[in-house]
Amino acid sequence: MEQTVYGDILFFVNFCMDFQCLFLTAKLLHRPFSLIRGAIFATFGALYACVALFLSVSGLWAFAADCGVCFLMCVGTFLQKDGKLRHTLLPFALYFGVSFAVGGVMSGIASLLSHIDAPMGTQGAELSSGAFFLLALLGGVLTFFWGRFTQRRAKGKRAELTLSFEGRTLPVTCMVDTANLLRDPVGGKPVVLLDRLAARELLPGELLHIAEQREPSKLSDLPHDIVRRVKLIPAAAATGQGLLLAVVPDRALLDMGKGAFEVEVLVAPVALFTDGNDYKALLPAELIT
Repeated sequence: MEQTVYGDILFFVNFCMDFQCLFLTAKLLHRPFSLIRGAIFATFGALYACVALFLSVSGLWAFAADCGVCFLMCVGTFLQKDGKLRHTLLPFALYFGVSFAVGGVMSGIASLLSHIDAPMGTQGAELSSGAFFLLALLGGVLTFFWGRFTQRRAKGKRAELTLSFEGRTLPVTCMVDTANLLRDPVGGKPVVLLDRLAARELLPGELLHIAEQREPSKLSDLPHDIVRRVKLIPAAAATGQGLLLAVVPDRALLDMGKGAFEVEVLVAPVALFTDGNDYKALLPAELIT
């Protein structure tokens, strides 16, 4: 029995599915997601799907190869510069679950369309390329509006964030700020803006002085263990553009009232002018949406 397979369509479908599953995995785990890294490793997965057609491997070995490729995709997408390989095991396991769920939904849609003779057209129980493009467009539109809706709901909410750095621990009350879009351009981690007065209880005084003076050239005077955890974040404000000094904490636990969970963030000490307010930090909305 012969079957015609169009490589470009196979590549595009697998790229979209892999990228979508990586993105959903990141959101479910509240992990930072780099669009560039996600696109690169979704491309890697799509290329493997095309190459696998020509491999004479089946059964257990084929399953092992699939798992290996998925694991490499998760390592490439989620492993941070100073992170450990074991931190990608949870995203790897969740990625499998998300893939099965998304694949089941697509198969169910294909089966439904084949029974109701929908004008988009199906081939057996498989979606045609036209049907896939239309469903992908609809999914993108719904995702956009859902994102806008959840951001509006998140605006102004309060959360408790516990930060740890070099043996110090600081619990702070945060306000969710949908306008805080700061992100590390290299690692993709979102940035929490921490009031300078509160930051004195967490960060070394020398580091805070450099942050206040905005003199990154003086970072060389600090111990290497601290300098390697400092990131310079491009930032734009009403007064102009510049570089914001941010630090990678040892640990960050976020509690929205339903139990604390770990998040990967950077912490930037700034003047927040929180007089009369109980919050001491501005939290990016993406951490809770």
